[in-house]
Amino acid sequence: MSTPEQGHPMNIAKSHDQQDEAKQPPIQELSEQESWDLLKQARFARLATRDGDEIDITPLNIVTDGERLYFRSAKGTKVLQLQLDPHVTVEIDRATGSEAHSVVVRGTARMLTETEDIERVESLGLRPWLETEKLEFVEITPTRVTGRKFRLGH
Repeated sequence: MSTPEQGHPMNIAKSHDQQDEAKQPPIQELSEQESWDLLKQARFARLATRDGDEIDITPLNIVTDGERLYFRSAKGTKVLQLQLDPHVTVEIDRATGSEAHSVVVRGTARMLTETEDIERVESLGLRPWLETEKLEFVEITPTRVTGRKFRLGH
């Protein structure tokens, strides 16, 4: 049996997957398509809106059609903020195994009022998580989509 004093490590050599993973930089930029692929899988996000000099962050559930994001809301502060300033940021993230992803969408929100638009969004499977009345449908048109992948430490 080797000992550390003899100059031989006692641990087993890393597998090829671990060696390849170690060669990857700790942070990688995602392409816009990779970012959209993650957005298509996401059902939970955070919405950042401006309220005067303050930024509010609200959790919400989302769906996407691959070009826009959608969520539902009850009437209230969030809807009022969107009407006063439609510029928003949406962020999703996820961590699996040894990596994490973060996608940020900057865009413009608008309330959907046409029945055909609302029916199309409902067909995407947009349902509120809570049994509360959320009659407002909101569409976010992205102006910029960015994403990053992080190699997590062990």
